[in-house]
Amino acid sequence: MTNISSNARSQATFCIKTIHRPQCCAALVRSIHQYYGEDRPLIHVLDDGKPELRFSAICPDEAAMVDQLIETEYDIGLSAGRNRLLDAGDTPVVVFADDDHLVTAKTRLTELIRKLNQHHDLDLLAALSNQQERPKLLRVDDKTLRIPRGYYKKRGSIRWCHYVGNCFVAYRDILQAIRWDESLKVEEHWDFFWRCKLAGMNVAVDLNHSFKHEHVDPPGYVRSRPEFLEAGLKKHGLRKVMWR
Repeated sequence: MTNISSNARSQATFCIKTIHRPQCCAALVRSIHQYYGEDRPLIHVLDDGKPELRFSAICPDEAAMVDQLIETEYDIGLSAGRNRLLDAGDTPVVVFADDDHLVTAKTRLTELIRKLNQHHDLDLLAALSNQQERPKLLRVDDKTLRIPRGYYKKRGSIRWCHYVGNCFVAYRDILQAIRWDESLKVEEHWDFFWRCKLAGMNVAVDLNHSFKHEHVDPPGYVRSRPEFLEAGLKKHGLRKVMWR
């Protein structure tokens, strides 16, 4: 068992947004307890699934292992769910990871949080998802938002960049200033990090830390919704987004 700190629950909150993947969420919650035991961050879970697929209904034992369970109306969206999680706690640091991830020995959350706190030029520090979600940059060229791999500064294993994956530690107050756009239920990720760049937020990824990822498609949940991509593009005056 890995020791986080003597006051872990006053310093960090692990925020999990779930919908229709209760077994995945349960596995993530168990992994947090496995590696950090009683000396762990707070765990907050938001579930906006259909009643018969709720985390609390299907995995009651793991639901009892979280510090706060927020159940909302059906499908409020990723952005609204993350904002609710941000506003539900008061620890200075938050940890975000999609519900189909697991904490492992390679996550080393203690050290990741320590690095965030030690570097004055870090506001958000990501870990890898498996060996994916490498650092990426953001730039606009001819009304196209391009997201190529790359970074603009490095120090040890840390790479400063503009765009990272969904596994990260960050300062709550800074995320509350940026927030996710609740009009975008999906296609919210590039919009969020583009606005982070415009706001001058210091984003980086540490190549020495990773979460395990085993993707599971939520039953009955529609991921591809072009209307939200179009809304995001229109908002920023763009024609398209290219991940290269």
